[in-house]
Amino acid sequence: MKKYVILFMMGVFLFAMHVRAWECEYGTVNAWVKLSNDTQWREAMVDDVTLKVHEPFKVKVQITTKMKCHVSFELYDPGVTKVFEVVNGASKNGEDVDENNCPANWTKTYEWTVRPTGKWTEGWAPLNFFIQFTDPNTGYNEKIDKTIIHAYISPEEWEGEGNEENNNGGHVPAFEIWGIAAALAMVICLRKRR
Repeated sequence: MKKYVILFMMGVFLFAMHVRAWECEYGTVNAWVKLSNDTQWREAMVDDVTLKVHEPFKVKVQITTKMKCHVSFELYDPGVTKVFEVVNGASKNGEDVDENNCPANWTKTYEWTVRPTGKWTEGWAPLNFFIQFTDPNTGYNEKIDKTIIHAYISPEEWEGEGNEENNNGGHVPAFEIWGIAAALAMVICLRKRR
């Protein structure tokens, strides 16, 4: 019985660890990526993927405030060589988006279409998201800086069509997948015990 409790606790721990948003005292950030061949959004950070030169992918970021604050954020390429370029979206390459006097529990979702430029190939590259929440009364701020996607950039040129949104496709959030996996593991363990 002790073994099953340990398995259950491991499942709960993995579930809790996986669904935690990027968070600070002032707000939370959730991010997803949708690759050109995907029908579903993947929770960030997306890793172990290969992108071709000019292969578009989508980035979606949802920001929620916990208290009244100013919000300033950017989607950025941290390297000297510009590996990624914004094709369209909430801001262009290296531009900040500023939202002033956001009330508590304010939520907004932003999207971008991004692609590798071809200036860097045959290597791994990150695309990051930086946000600063600032208290308008004190000027105190909290920052979150996370990687959205870490992809291998192939030297091959992408030849597909535009990255079109599949509005009919739903998705199963990752936390539901972990919950289902934990439940299945418990059922299998209990059946073997009988």
